[in-house]
Amino acid sequence: MLEFKYVSLAELGKSARELDDLDAEALSALPAVAAASADAGEQLGRYHAGLRERYGELRLRSFAVVPLGFERLVGREISLTY
Repeated sequence: MLEFKYVSLAELGKSARELDDLDAEALSALPAVAAASADAGEQLGRYHAGLRERYGELRLRSFAVVPLGFERLVGREISLTY
């Protein structure tokens, strides 16, 4: 499953050029990105619970993807265990 949470450059308070200078770890640590990623993880948990309730045990992998404007992407796999 994929969950996307868009964060605009205005929300980040950074320009596209500033984002180019940051690695994935630094991007993930930005408050707006961390919040969006956490929201995506929570949403994936709700999706997974609903699918599991309806279809039983599933072997799904879940990913939170946070586009930063149209410049960069930050993603991580979400481990959902129930």
